[in-house]
Amino acid sequence: MLDQNTDRTYWMIGAVIVVAILIGVAKVSFPKLFNDVIAKFTSALTAGFAHFPIDSIMSIFS
Repeated sequence: MLDQNTDRTYWMIGAVIVVAILIGVAKVSFPKLFNDVIAKFTSALTAGFAHFPIDSIMSIFS
């Protein structure tokens, strides 16, 4: 039983590493496109939190 959980953990760690590499390659290869996509997501997220008294939840990441 422990073997199955260990295998799942290794697959999860591998998937996280592969996605991190893909994000890094996209950031280096297509910086303008990557920044445009990040700006779009950031504006969509901050628009959803506009009713909070805090300026923006996303200001933490700025």
